[in-house]
Amino acid sequence: MEKIVAFVSGIFIPVTDIGRSAEWYIRMFGVEAIERTDYRVGLAFPNSQTLVLLWKVEKPQPVQFDSGKAMMPYYNFTSYDINLSYEQLKAKGAKLSEIHEEDGYRFFEAFDPDENPLSVVEETGQTPYFTHKDNLRKQR
Repeated sequence: MEKIVAFVSGIFIPVTDIGRSAEWYIRMFGVEAIERTDYRVGLAFPNSQTLVLLWKVEKPQPVQFDSGKAMMPYYNFTSYDINLSYEQLKAKGAKLSEIHEEDGYRFFEAFDPDENPLSVVEETGQTPYFTHKDNLRKQR
């Protein structure tokens, strides 16, 4: 049986200044701009099919929801070495939260120029997602 869908193709992030935000994401995450228009910029991670699309908006929009326990992001970025990711983003001048550890995850938030929190997460081997992501990492 064929798959109905193959993967998540894009993550849309609302930004108020498309040029400033594109420069920030490119500098912080090493993504490549593959499209630029007046109202969006398409960004690609090297060797990945999932795209990040920065979409111009007039005012900041919510990028997280209240789970009743905490504010949760609609998306997160995977790190295979949270300490290295943290140090590299810090060295580039990113505004960061502290590293937190909870339920088999280590994570922190980086804040883009619109103060959108971007969660960077590493599974520690005690989550149901670790084996899946570890198998993908080993294929790289």
